[in-house]
Amino acid sequence: MAATEGTAAQTLSMLAERLQRIDYVVNGDQHDGSENGSPNNASASARLRNLERTLKALAARSHAVSDIFQLQKHYPELFHPTESHAVPSSLAPASLAQLILAHESLYKTSSVQLSTLNDNSTIPESAPLVKLIAMQSRIDKLETKQMEQAHEFAELRARSARAVEKYYESGVLQMGEQWTEWEERLKDCEILVRRKEAAKRREEGAT
Repeated sequence: MAATEGTAAQTLSMLAERLQRIDYVVNGDQHDGSENGSPNNASASARLRNLERTLKALAARSHAVSDIFQLQKHYPELFHPTESHAVPSSLAPASLAQLILAHESLYKTSSVQLSTLNDNSTIPESAPLVKLIAMQSRIDKLETKQMEQAHEFAELRARSARAVEKYYESGVLQMGEQWTEWEERLKDCEILVRRKEAAKRREEGAT
C-alpha cells in the first residue's frame, strides 16, 4: 500500500511539474492564485483536483491550449497513435478501398519481387562443390608448377638476353673492326701497287 501511494505521489508531482512548464511556455512568468499547487502532504484526490483546475484555467487563458482540447475531443485517435500495420478506424470502407486501389501497382511489384526472390533462393547441389574441394590438392600442385615454370621462363629470358648481347659484342662489333682492318690493308696494298706501276712506267720511259 505504501509503495502504491508513493508511486501515485511521484506521478502527481511529475504531472504538476509538466503543467508548470507548459504554463511557463504559454504565459511566461504570469501567475495567479488558481495556479498555486496543493501542498505535497495533501491527499492524492485533492492534488488531482487542483491539477484539473489549473489545467482548465490555463485553457481559459490560452487559445492554443483550448484548441488542443478541442482536437482531443473531436479526434481522439490523433493522441493515441496506432501501430503501423493496424487499419485506421477513422477511415470509411470506401476510403480504405480507394487507398488499396491506389497502391495496387506497389502490391503487384512487391509480389513479383518476392516470387523472384523465392525462386532464386534454392540451395545449389553440393556435388559440384565436393568435387571442387577434392580437386584442391591438384589445383595447389598446378599452381606450384606454374610458379616454377614462370621462374624457368624468367631465367631463359635472362640467358637469351645475355646470348644476344654476347653475339652483338663478339659478332657484330668484332666483324666491324675486322672489316675496318681489311679496308686499311687493302688501301695500303692499293697504294703499293700504284707506286710500283709508276716506277715501272718511269723505267720504261728512260729506256
